[in-house]
Amino acid sequence: MIEPANVGLFTGLRHNEITAILAPANKRQCSASEIIVSANERATHLFIVKTGKVDYQVETSGGRDILLWRLVPGDVFGVAAFLSEPVGYLGTARSVFQSEVLVWKHHVVQGLSKTYPRLAENALRTALRYIALYAERHMHLVTDTAQERLATALTSLGSRTGHAIPAGLEIDIKNEDLASLADLSFFTTTRILKTLERKGAVKKSRGKILIRCPEKLLAA
Repeated sequence: MIEPANVGLFTGLRHNEITAILAPANKRQCSASEIIVSANERATHLFIVKTGKVDYQVETSGGRDILLWRLVPGDVFGVAAFLSEPVGYLGTARSVFQSEVLVWKHHVVQGLSKTYPRLAENALRTALRYIALYAERHMHLVTDTAQERLATALTSLGSRTGHAIPAGLEIDIKNEDLASLADLSFFTTTRILKTLERKGAVKKSRGKILIRCPEKLLAA
């Protein structure tokens, strides 16, 4: 669940302005693995994740899905809807579990951005934030070891999507998706996870990773 005042897209807007912006939004219930938008489809809608999680993916020329980012409540996608002539979505958004998203149609977004210019400015800030995240990932790709990149991906996922249980911090993630986020091959990711599991840093189960001892993620 989101608190509207904490959504980056609403930064600097007053409560009554946020209420007016939320009023024309539609609510869309998404089942697990449901595709919300597809890559290159015209970006005619703006979305905010309300509940659940949404994976934003791109497809390689060989047909493999690469996870760019896992979106959580409050995160925005489809900011190209702020353009007067929408371009295509950069990737495919797929609901991880049962989720709910708020949806604004293109003409509604256009009207709201004229009424509330700060909204369009925040959309640009959102786009720049995503670019900064990908720039940081590229930096890690160039400078960090494979284990360091995996540790960074795990800690980032844990802080944003993990849930605490007595044994540690549990993350819902498949090996292939974790590999994408760490910019590693599936084989390398699986090998490092087995090593970390032997050291007691993590515990792997089907579709889940339990971080048992964060300080051991980078242990040699």
